Amino acid sequence: MNRNENEQNKEYEIINLGYEYPGMTGGVKWAIITDLSQEELDLKFSEELSIFKPYVIMTCEQGEALHEYRRNENKHEMRRIRHHDIWGYTEGATEYCNSIFSKEEPEDTVIEMINREALISAIDRLPEKQRRRCKLYFLMGLSEEEIASLEGISQQNVSLSINRALVRLRKIIKK
Repeated sequence: MNRNENEQNKEYEIINLGYEYPGMTGGVKWAIITDLSQEELDLKFSEELSIFKPYVIMTCEQGEALHEYRRNENKHEMRRIRHHDIWGYTEGATEYCNSIFSKEEPEDTVIEMINREALISAIDRLPEKQRRRCKLYFLMGLSEEEIASLEGISQQNVSLSINRALVRLRKIIKK
């Protein structure tokens, strides 16, 4: 979201609708979140907001709903990434694994051990920062916030690093 550049002005917020709604068509690209009317906006900020015309006006409640939606989407995306099978399903893979099981060891335990070993091996091939953060996140179970606190950086930096590491891991594993 594009936040209002003038941090001292708390009377409105500007949102890029193209960012919020990728693939959006139509002439309106911006939304102004405010409790002011169109007349009050024009009176106080007409010059400032002229570069964003045409725009739509949203109430603060609508803006908060939009922010809450984005936070939930990000949370669910991170959860999906964290719990998604990095290798995906390949026809024939499960059948191959079934041939190596013993009666003493359940199937999912063996698959989990194989997957964990492959993941650790792939993580070891990452650059040092990504390797450290992935081990803390995937193997030690620390949250992005906890890793950020340990390293003295922002949670967004940790998230970006882990996402980039996932892209590399997919490439490493597909080789």
